[in-house]
Amino acid sequence: MVEKGILGCFILCLSLTSVCAVRGTLSSIKDLKGIEFGHTFPRHGLMLLHWLANNIYIDNNGNMRLNFNPTRGDYGFHFYGNRPPSLPILHPESGSYYSLGNMNSNGSWALPDYVTQRFYNSRGPENNRDRVILRVREDGSNQFIVDEVYVTQHYQQNENRGSAYDPANTYRVNVSLLRQIQRLATIDQNDIPRIYNVEINHNSLQDLENIWGHTPGMALLLAIVLSLTLPKLKGRCARAVETQSVMEDKDNTLIKLEVKTTDRGKARIIWSGIPKRLLDQRVMVVLHRDNNSDSKSELDRSSVGGKASGSYNTSVPLNPGLQVRLHKEVKKWWNYFWFGSTIGEEIWRGSEFHDANREIPVDINGHDASLQLFVKDGKACARLYVKKSFTAWKKTFHNSWVGFYSSLNKSMLNYNTWKWAVSFSKEIRSDLEDVPEHDVYVYYSSMVMSPGVQARFMLQRRSSEVARTLPWERVELSATRPYHREGES
Repeated sequence: MVEKGILGCFILCLSLTSVCAVRGTLSSIKDLKGIEFGHTFPRHGLMLLHWLANNIYIDNNGNMRLNFNPTRGDYGFHFYGNRPPSLPILHPESGSYYSLGNMNSNGSWALPDYVTQRFYNSRGPENNRDRVILRVREDGSNQFIVDEVYVTQHYQQNENRGSAYDPANTYRVNVSLLRQIQRLATIDQNDIPRIYNVEINHNSLQDLENIWGHTPGMALLLAIVLSLTLPKLKGRCARAVETQSVMEDKDNTLIKLEVKTTDRGKARIIWSGIPKRLLDQRVMVVLHRDNNSDSKSELDRSSVGGKASGSYNTSVPLNPGLQVRLHKEVKKWWNYFWFGSTIGEEIWRGSEFHDANREIPVDINGHDASLQLFVKDGKACARLYVKKSFTAWKKTFHNSWVGFYSSLNKSMLNYNTWKWAVSFSKEIRSDLEDVPEHDVYVYYSSMVMSPGVQARFMLQRRSSEVARTLPWERVELSATRPYHREGES
C-alpha cells in the first residue's frame, strides 16, 4: 500500500509539474493582450488561430470536432507525441498532441494565403516561430474530437535552445475564445467598444479591411488585439493600423500571384492587384521551382505589360512547389539599342503551388483509407493513405481500382486511365514520419493534368464507387455536396 501511495504521489507530481508548464488560459480576445504570440511582423500566430477557429466545429456544449484528419498530415499538422515538456503528459487513451504552423512542412500549402503570406515575404526565423497544438482523439467513427487547444512558440534562435517550445509562452485556449473569433465575421462594429472596452478608429479599420477583407473577421481581430497591446495615444486606440502600415506595405499585400494549370499540364501564371506605382516602374512575373530557389534560377518569366492583372501560359510542366515572384524589370541596352529585359529587385512572392482544396485527401467510405489527387511533371497522380491498423487492406481492396476522369460528368467506365489499388507503390519520404499512423501508396499516371480532372475509387470491378476527389481547379455545385453513391438521392 505504501509503494502504491508513493507511486501515486510521483505520478501526481509529474502531472502537476507538466500542467504548471502551461503559463495560463486564454478565455477572451482581451487575453491576447500582452502575450508575444503572433503580434509582431512577420509572426503568423494570430492568422493561425483565426484559421483554426473558423475550421473547427463547436457544439452547444462546447465540444470541439474537426472536419479534417490531422493524423494524415492535413494542412501540415504533424504528430507531437504524448509527453512534450511544455504540455500536460497524456495517457495514450487520452489522445495525442498534433502541432500546426510549421510553414516548411508538406501540407502547410493547404493553408490559405492570409496565413502563409508573411512567411513567403519575409526572411529569418521570426516568420516561422508560432504554433497551435491540438490534443486530439478519435471517437470510433473516424471523427476527430479536440479536447484541448494550445498556442505556443519556439525559443528565439539566438537562445540556442533547439526546436523545443517555450513553456513561458505556452497557453491553453478556452473554447470561449474560439467562439469569439468565429463571431467576428458577423459582429456589428459599433458593439466593439462595449464588448472589448476598446475604441476602433473606423478609418484605420477600413485600411485593415483593404488588406484582410477577403478573410471575414481577420481585420477586426488584428485591430482589437493590436489596439489592446499598444498604448492609447489621445484616445486613439486604433493606432494599430499605423503600426500595421509600418509592418507591411499595404499596396504589396493586395498583390496576388498564383500558379494554375493549363489544358496541357503546364504552369500558368496569374497576377492581379499590382499597384500603379509599380506598373509605372515596369515589373515582370518570374516562375521559380519553389520558395527556396535562388533568385537567379528562374524557369520562365514575362513582363506584365503595364497590366494590373493578367495571365501567362508557360512551357514549364506543372509541379508542386512552383512559385511566382514579382520583380522589377530592367532593360538591357547596348549602344542605345534595346536587347530585352533582365530581372531586377524582387518585390513580392506568391505561395508555393498546390491545388490545396483538391489535394486534401477524401475518405474512402467505410474503410480506414483515403484518396488524394495531385500533380507531378504535368501528369495526374494519386495517393492512397492507409491506416496502419487496417492490416487487411490488400485483401479488402483486391478488386478495387482508381480511375482518372477528365471531368465529374464522365460515367464510371468513361475514364482516361486507371490502376489497381493494390498495385500502387509504397511511398518513402522523410516527412511521412510526421504521420506515423498511416502508410502511403502512390501511382503516377500518364494522363495530362488539366482543370476538371478527377480521381475516383471503385471498390469492385464494375460498381461500388466509394470515393471521389473534387475536380482539379474547378468549382462546380455538385462537387461541393456531400459524397453519395450513384443511384442515391
